[in-house]
Amino acid sequence: MREPGTPGAVAPDGTVAMLVCAAQSGALLVGYLQVQFGRTDEYGREPASSLGLLCLIVLGPPLLLFLGTVHTFLMTVPADLAGHAVARRTNGVLWQWQGGCVAALGAVYAAALAAAGAPFLYSWAWISGSGVLPLLAVAWFHGAARKRGRPYSRGEVWFRVLPAGFLLTVAVMVACGAALGTGAVGAYEAPRPTGEAMPGVWASEDGRAEVRLHADGRAVLSGVPYGDWEEEGRCDGTGTWSYASGSGAVRGTVDFDVPGADCPIGPWTVGGTTERLELYSLFGDPDGGAVRILVRQESD
Repeated sequence: MREPGTPGAVAPDGTVAMLVCAAQSGALLVGYLQVQFGRTDEYGREPASSLGLLCLIVLGPPLLLFLGTVHTFLMTVPADLAGHAVARRTNGVLWQWQGGCVAALGAVYAAALAAAGAPFLYSWAWISGSGVLPLLAVAWFHGAARKRGRPYSRGEVWFRVLPAGFLLTVAVMVACGAALGTGAVGAYEAPRPTGEAMPGVWASEDGRAEVRLHADGRAVLSGVPYGDWEEEGRCDGTGTWSYASGSGAVRGTVDFDVPGADCPIGPWTVGGTTERLELYSLFGDPDGGAVRILVRQESD
């Protein structure tokens, strides 16, 4: 660790910033998984496989430490050094300049992500926010080291940060549990349309698949996916359709019968919202397959 009061991200290896970033990333990951397992998936997919969770448990800690190290050298170290440099020249408040440097760095990294297609403001908020807690921890350790007259050893840093990271994880889990319990998240309910609402044109967003459901029961299919978890094909043809209402998570399904076509299409489930009806079907392994969606098109 550097001498108390000197600029820089605490230790030569960035121990404090690295551990705090790893702890906050781990807490967010635990909260995300808790919400995913506790919410109702609108397409009936499994939240995660047991093998995936096992890999996450084994590989998660070293991966979090690696990400914490990368974050330290890309965010905490530059913001800390730049904040000290500017504060010395302007006689300003250090934490304000550090916050400004974090926001500026976040904007630079967010611009790079925006060039790849990510939303700029969303990326900027997350990247900038990720730099706040590590810098606060760095400032706390510097202040505590000044008060006691000697720097913290690496072991002392670990002994203090790890329990704090555990408490942060518990707090995130409690917050996510409250959100799930109150219905703030995870309260999706599929629409329950009548059979009379089903006729019309249903098409995929990429335009490759389309189904025309006629009120007299006829169905015209073009490029509609079918298959099982090993293989997927496309079906073209004319046949019939029927609608069956359901209960629970599945509120309704549409079955197709296409005589003469070698494409055994299974039932498609009604999803989406009342304002934006969808038909969807799951393809591939339930733990890692894909969902194909047909959206009800507006009438001309």
